[in-house]
Amino acid sequence: MQSNKHIIIEALQALITHPEHNETEIAAFFAPGYQQTVDGETLDYRGFVHHMATLKTHTRQLSITINAIVAEGDTVFTHHRVDVEKADGEKSHFEVFARFTLFSEKIIRCEELTRMIGGHPSDRDLGSRK
Repeated sequence: MQSNKHIIIEALQALITHPEHNETEIAAFFAPGYQQTVDGETLDYRGFVHHMATLKTHTRQLSITINAIVAEGDTVFTHHRVDVEKADGEKSHFEVFARFTLFSEKIIRCEELTRMIGGHPSDRDLGSRK
């Protein structure tokens, strides 16, 4: 049995750093009833899958740096940075604060605040773009 902290690290690495959209990979980490709220926008599981597919079509490469991660029980908090290279070569940078909730080694909920710290203003919605 993996720790919840390691599940979150693996999920972020798998989903963010791989350039292709992979719905099977999403299903490996996220429960079918998953819900995510990012900057006031709420997505269900299907909405999240669609968001990830959309994100992959607009980007060439994404990388993640975890600044801090804390786990207690079924809750994991992260403070991380996401660096984005879009398909057109432009770059954006985001700071993310997220609270993940897990059940039976699957992510069931995420509440996230995403702040663009660099890049073109039109990319400000990349954290929740549909």
